[in-house]
Amino acid sequence: MSLVPQRSSGPVPFSPDRNPQPDSFQPRGKTTRELTIGRKLRELREQRHLTQQDMAVRAGVPRTYISRIENARLLPGPLMLGRIASALEVAILELLPQNKNGHGHPAEEPAFWNELVENFSLLGPEEVSRVMFLARTMAEQPVSHDFVPALVAS
Repeated sequence: MSLVPQRSSGPVPFSPDRNPQPDSFQPRGKTTRELTIGRKLRELREQRHLTQQDMAVRAGVPRTYISRIENARLLPGPLMLGRIASALEVAILELLPQNKNGHGHPAEEPAFWNELVENFSLLGPEEVSRVMFLARTMAEQPVSHDFVPALVAS
């Protein structure tokens, strides 16, 4: 009996644990954003009397992927949010947490999300990963824009 692992000859089946969607990522800890998106997805899905399996078929993903989003174990990126919103027949904004600053933020406009999803669809997996890393970093460590007037004045 050989203790050396044998290579499989066939393709590896899809698993959200091994092959998450390219624009999705594993949250490091459950934040309000992950909890809100998952809760909202479950609420909208249940309002439409859809099972997780029904939702998965509509969005074109495995049922476990929907479960992981609803349980805040996976945060969908813009492309997946677009697919989920389309499957639920809602605007992407209905899945997102509300903007805290109360000002007219561009992210509150449907055109913004349509453009974002369109641009993401043109990127390859490597570029999507880099953009998601940048977005995560920016969200976790907001920058102060107080330095801009100082730069203009100099």
